[in-house]
Amino acid sequence: MTSTDAPPRRPAVLRAAAIALLVGTALYVVPSALHGNPPIDSARDTLEYVHQRPSWWLVHLVNIAAVLLWAGAFTALIPVVAPAARALGRVHGVVFTAAAAVFAVYFSIHAFGLTTVVDQYFEQGADQAAVLERAETVLVLLGSTAFIAQAMLGAAIALTGFVLSRSVVVPAWLGWAGVVLGAGWLTGAVAVNFAVVVLFTALTWAWTAVLGVLLLKTARPVPASG
Repeated sequence: MTSTDAPPRRPAVLRAAAIALLVGTALYVVPSALHGNPPIDSARDTLEYVHQRPSWWLVHLVNIAAVLLWAGAFTALIPVVAPAARALGRVHGVVFTAAAAVFAVYFSIHAFGLTTVVDQYFEQGADQAAVLERAETVLVLLGSTAFIAQAMLGAAIALTGFVLSRSVVVPAWLGWAGVVLGAGWLTGAVAVNFAVVVLFTALTWAWTAVLGVLLLKTARPVPASG
């Protein structure tokens, strides 16, 4: 990219990243609020809970799309707003891609593994005792992937915030806020404390929304004087 074509591309990248962040955040927040969290202490209660929500699979696919939008937005944004941190930006791209991939696997188990067991359990003439055993296996698998997926997302957000703290566009305080939020998310996951994960996930939603709005304002063309 030459210096002559940099100015037109920069606002376009900022605008695209901002829209992706805002849409991704909305797609993360709304489905999460709608489907809630199943009672995982009981396989039977979990199956009943999911059975009452026919859109369970779709909601989780939307959540995956939300995180992929985040990953794409931040990966495109970092080279533009923090050009001096190229090496760190490449590391960031790898970390966020890996985090999004693990999250996608985790929520795919929710979307397809859990709903498959639900269909089997409520099928006419089903051996429900045998299906419950399969449900327990799926829940163990979900528990095994849940906190590593959350930990990797927290680490990715923390690294994003650190890179943004060196940005020429984003205020340093907003970048450091991302570091704190990502670290909190990561800590909650490592401590296997879902309440902490939920708290810092919600705060990160607010952070991405603020960042998206700021980027949209920054991408606005400056009116010509005179």
